[in-house]
Amino acid sequence: MTNLVRRLRGALGIGVTWGVLWALIGLVLGVVVGVVSPDQIEPGEGPGRIAAVLGFAGLLSGLGFAGLFSFAERRRTIQELSLGRVALWGLLGAAAIPLLTGADASVGLITGPLGALFATASVATGRRGVLRGAEPTELLE
Repeated sequence: MTNLVRRLRGALGIGVTWGVLWALIGLVLGVVVGVVSPDQIEPGEGPGRIAAVLGFAGLLSGLGFAGLFSFAERRRTIQELSLGRVALWGLLGAAAIPLLTGADASVGLITGPLGALFATASVATGRRGVLRGAEPTELLE
């Protein structure tokens, strides 16, 4: 398999994973807000709609992170990565999405930290897999 196809597959995997997890967060938030303060939810909005919007933002944020990360950290193995830099790429990748889609820039204050958290968790999970015996290969290559 060529390097480009492997990178695209890795980026898509990160984007889909982030999208699903962000959608679950949106679903939980929608249910909680619906129970605690139902007047905050306008007609047509609900947990499903919130989950879909946040899931799509998670997909785009994951793809943004994967692109930045793949470009900036190429040729490094997962053990060589600094979690601080990984968090930075996640923050930038996720905070840029609202700006690129024309959404309110304040949405980046939510998506940015989520991106940093998910990026760090993604790499920590990958490191854990290497410690369990998976072969240490270059990330996203």
